Amino acid sequence: MARKILVVDDESDIRELLKNFLATEGYNVILAADGEAALRLAAEENPDVIILDIRMPGIDGIETCRRLRATKSTSLIPVIVATALRDALMESLEAGADDFVTKPFHLVELSLRLKAIFRIRDLTGELDRVVAYIDELTKNHTHL
Repeated sequence: MARKILVVDDESDIRELLKNFLATEGYNVILAADGEAALRLAAEENPDVIILDIRMPGIDGIETCRRLRATKSTSLIPVIVATALRDALMESLEAGADDFVTKPFHLVELSLRLKAIFRIRDLTGELDRVVAYIDELTKNHTHL
C-alpha cells in the first residue's frame, strides 16, 4: 500500500510540482492550499507525513504545526516544514516540526528526507510491537 503524503502550500504550482514528483516516487498525495484544509485533511485522511509550507494566508504553517501537535489524532504525524525563510527554522522546530526543507526544493533531498522519516517510523512501529509483545509475555507470566 502506498504511503500517503499531505502537501500543504498556498501556491498551486508548488502543490502540483510536489504532487507530480511524489506520485512518480510511488506516494499517494493529498493536497491542501491552507492551514484550515490541512488540519481537516490530516484528521480525515491520517497521512503518513505532512509537507507544510510556513508562509500561507490565514493560519500559517507554524500555527498549523502547533495545532497538529495539540490534537491527539494528528500529534504523531511527522511534519516536514518547507520554507524559503531560514529564520523560520527554529520557530518551526519549536512548534513541533520533525524536519525541514528549504525552497526552492531540491527534490532528491526531499525524497531522501522522506525515506529517512519512513525508516524511523517503521523502526518505531517495530519497537512498539516488541514492547507490546514483552508486556503480554510479562502479564501472562505473572498470572501463572
